[in-house]
Amino acid sequence: MKIPRAVFRYVEYELYGYEQTKKEIQELREDILEDRPALIEVASISKLGQISDPTAQKVTRLLTSRVLKKMADNICAIDRALSRLNDEHRQLFVLKYLQALPWQKVRSDIPISDRTYFRLRRELVGMVAVEMGLILAESWQE
Repeated sequence: MKIPRAVFRYVEYELYGYEQTKKEIQELREDILEDRPALIEVASISKLGQISDPTAQKVTRLLTSRVLKKMADNICAIDRALSRLNDEHRQLFVLKYLQALPWQKVRSDIPISDRTYFRLRRELVGMVAVEMGLILAESWQE
């Protein structure tokens, strides 16, 4: 069974944005720790009562930021998938998604055939989608 097109596109979007997302995670964490205003979604802590300790407030904001959690989860999922795949997959990730080279250049730099390039790409995207919980492992492997 094929990976649904919307899932494939979403995962590729996350792969292309990998470095930027890591940078944004760091910036958001610094914004919270330095108490700078940031455009982040923070879960309400009204049920926990008011926290007067500034350090505890920062820790609470770090732990309850949904945006920060989602971005960190996606980075972790990509890292887990890359650790499970072979060197060719990692090379493809670096050349295609980090360096944004055209597929013909990626194919010639590794070097692999057209068919192998598309298989490796599909496997990489599929493994990341599995790690993100978007698809089941059995549903896309042939």
